[in-house]
Amino acid sequence: MGTSGIGTDLTEAEPDRLRPATGRAAARRASGRTFARTWLLSFAIAAVLAIPGNGVGADAGSGTGAGTAPSALQPHRAIYRLSLAKTAPRGDVAAADGSMFYRFAQGCDGWTVENRTVLHLTFQSGGEAETVWTFASWESADGLQFRFYTRYEQDGEMVERLAGRATLEGPGAAGTVTFSEPADRVIALPLGTLFPAEHIRAVTRAAERGEKSLETVVFDGASLDNPYLIHAVIKPLPQAQREQMAAKTNLPVMPAWLTHMAFFPYHQREPAPEFEIAAHYRADGIADRIIQYFSDFTLSVQLGEFEALARPDC
Repeated sequence: MGTSGIGTDLTEAEPDRLRPATGRAAARRASGRTFARTWLLSFAIAAVLAIPGNGVGADAGSGTGAGTAPSALQPHRAIYRLSLAKTAPRGDVAAADGSMFYRFAQGCDGWTVENRTVLHLTFQSGGEAETVWTFASWESADGLQFRFYTRYEQDGEMVERLAGRATLEGPGAAGTVTFSEPADRVIALPLGTLFPAEHIRAVTRAAERGEKSLETVVFDGASLDNPYLIHAVIKPLPQAQREQMAAKTNLPVMPAWLTHMAFFPYHQREPAPEFEIAAHYRADGIADRIIQYFSDFTLSVQLGEFEALARPDC
């Protein structure tokens, strides 16, 4: 797995194997259907770091996990700029640009995420394409319930719409997903399945134990390929990078990590991941840069505008 030896610079985190590219159609589909994992990752990290007693504190950024009081999450709105970071020698993507609007909010019973992403692709072989992706989710504070809505459009036409509710029978137990769109679709979730926030909680605990990686089964509601087997690697960021992130948001310096995740469709058991994501995240759940790796191109997502939102009074 190419993520096991990554540094803290996102340019060093490039995976060494992904599923082969299949041309323009693959590029359009991949770019539209994998934004969910980026923003569920942000939502999940913010959610877990808000849970009292998780042991992630002021020393976590240096990798000590000293067990001090956890950093509070920061509800916020942000706009990110999308651009093409790299393309494969034989890839068909010549240029990429777009924007993401992201809103993270905490309620007294759980956490919500709203995201709208617009991506414009230009192809080497000629022509252009526009993808619009809309996502909303809610996860209960106990990690046992998850609601989701996803809408995916290409060139003004709706390609896919998903909505439903997932429930686990208990911590570590099996569960069920009931879709309202497509109607009457029900899938079973295997033992040990996690929703996004609980997944990151498991990753955080593994890091505190000194483990460098973790594999878990996760349902995120972003596509019918769910659930996914996710291989996660987390590495603390040095002080200089944490200071840079603080300057971008006008917030205090705090622990931050390079988080790298590889996604394998659980039921397909492919040897190579479908896609990978690397990101710089602060302990309050704010990301300043995200990289999404596809088989023949790489997208860069950079923080542009930022606004802190008020925390709830529960």
